[in-house]
Amino acid sequence: MRRKIPSPAMLQAFELSARTLSFTQAASSMSLTQSAISHQIQGLEEFLGVKLFERVRKRLQLTSAGEILLLRLTPALDALESAIIETISTEPAYSVLRLGVVPAVAAQWLIPRLGDLQRKHPRLTLNLVTRLPFNFHNNSLDAAINLGNTRWPGSQSDWLMDEHMVVVCSPELAACTLHGPADLRRVDLLQMTLRPHAWRDWLTAGGLPVENATRGMKFESFSLVLRAAMEGLGAAVVPRLLVEEELADGRLVSPFGPVVRSQMSYYLVYPPANAALPALQTFRSWLRSQSGAAGE
Repeated sequence: MRRKIPSPAMLQAFELSARTLSFTQAASSMSLTQSAISHQIQGLEEFLGVKLFERVRKRLQLTSAGEILLLRLTPALDALESAIIETISTEPAYSVLRLGVVPAVAAQWLIPRLGDLQRKHPRLTLNLVTRLPFNFHNNSLDAAINLGNTRWPGSQSDWLMDEHMVVVCSPELAACTLHGPADLRRVDLLQMTLRPHAWRDWLTAGGLPVENATRGMKFESFSLVLRAAMEGLGAAVVPRLLVEEELADGRLVSPFGPVVRSQMSYYLVYPPANAALPALQTFRSWLRSQSGAAGE
């Protein structure tokens, strides 16, 4: 039976337009004109018999039908792309591992170690996915590196390492201002919105007052907090494993303790059905050696 599926060009034009809420940006990404994108969207709306976009105060917005389609379409396109990559790969299928990982862990910890993985396992190819939340149900991921303090229902999880939080700042700020924990009242406490209790937990562990724990600039991503600290805008509490390189080369310093173990740990998480995948077994063994979990 013939499937009722519109053309791939229509679906790609819609997904890009829906994610950016801009026909112009979608056109640029696909190397098409804006009118060509509009034509594809119009064709898709005619195919489905519903409106997918509307303009409110001259701004492009999704209709309820558009929101539903985007929610279902994105993981389907991800799965299709992964299947195509595996099919056209010149290596056997087991050499490809689709791994979910949060951007900060990918950029600061995993990628600097991938050269070692390539040298030891040249036939293993990683496809990194940073889109959150990770979803195994649509078969677009084989495994993920997750941070948490609990098990994930329906998944198998291998402990990799605990998370330890440290105070960091620029060398200049440490030299002129931050000589001890009491000096924190003299600088901004840089905040990351995804970890709103980081400063409070660290101050509590150090036996320090917490009434000003939320004072300071707030940032939505780890990379922004890191850059602000390197620029001398204040002090930050961050996971130690994510600033190893910056501490080693002197771009950041940890002027004082304590080093505080957070309530969360890092895990390699995967569906039980994937446990026997050769690519996952190879990567799991290598990853545990890198994290120090191999002897556990």
